[in-house]
Amino acid sequence: MRKKHLAGLVILAAVAGCAKYTIVPPAVDLTALGTLGLVTFNAENAKGDLDGAATQYFLQEVTAAQRVPVVELGLPDAVLADVGKQAFDRDAALAIGEKQGVEAFFLGEVSVTKVKPQVDLLAPLSKTIFARAAFDISVTVRLISAANGATLWTDSIIRQGTVGAIGMEDGVPVFAVRDKSTAMDSVLREIMFRLTWDFRPTRRRL
Repeated sequence: MRKKHLAGLVILAAVAGCAKYTIVPPAVDLTALGTLGLVTFNAENAKGDLDGAATQYFLQEVTAAQRVPVVELGLPDAVLADVGKQAFDRDAALAIGEKQGVEAFFLGEVSVTKVKPQVDLLAPLSKTIFARAAFDISVTVRLISAANGATLWTDSIIRQGTVGAIGMEDGVPVFAVRDKSTAMDSVLREIMFRLTWDFRPTRRRL
């Protein structure tokens, strides 16, 4: 009986070893667009380096998924001021494309909600306190054409995270994302990996 069981395992292993796969191209081919721009993500309901960290992690995932040139355009307000616009509308998209020499650009927003700090009661009473906290973080990104202002691609994702040391300043959470001891770093990286899934080739079994 044992010999039959072992023989069955060998057959299954052989079949699995013979399985064939095909590479499926990414749903969105960024290389066909040419040079892309990336506006620093806007962070809502949070202070600290959340905007810069989220932008950098997104850039890393995009360039890892596809070897496409990406120009970092800077902060949203500065990008708009540079082309004399007030909002990221069609006219602004065309002006950014002409000014920066990009065919399309990414525009993203990071929002932190449902922050539930567990305050250290022994901490001194002040406007700034430090506590452990759980929170929801959502990220929305759009890829906007610099030729006509149309949205070429968009996606969003939400995750829950916990940090061991969060600052609260006048009721607004202050994140130190660069501190590798916090969970925010890993949460952001996971979010950016999932957000860029459409840019990655996948393997499908035949």
